[in-house]
Amino acid sequence: MNGINVVTITILLILVTIQGTIIFRDAVKKKIPNPWIWGVIGLMNIPSSAIIYLIYRKLYFKKNRS
Repeated sequence: MNGINVVTITILLILVTIQGTIIFRDAVKKKIPNPWIWGVIGLMNIPSSAIIYLIYRKLYFKKNRS
């Protein structure tokens, strides 16, 4: 039983790290303010952080194009 928990936690940590890294790199690439904050937010949970970031990114670009 402990083996399953360790494997599950390891997989979740890997996924959260990948998500945070992708969000951070995208924020830097798109020149969104405070990419480090977005990277840390990406490390908090899966997938709601990514969804929130994508919504913010869409609104940020819509606001700046006007």
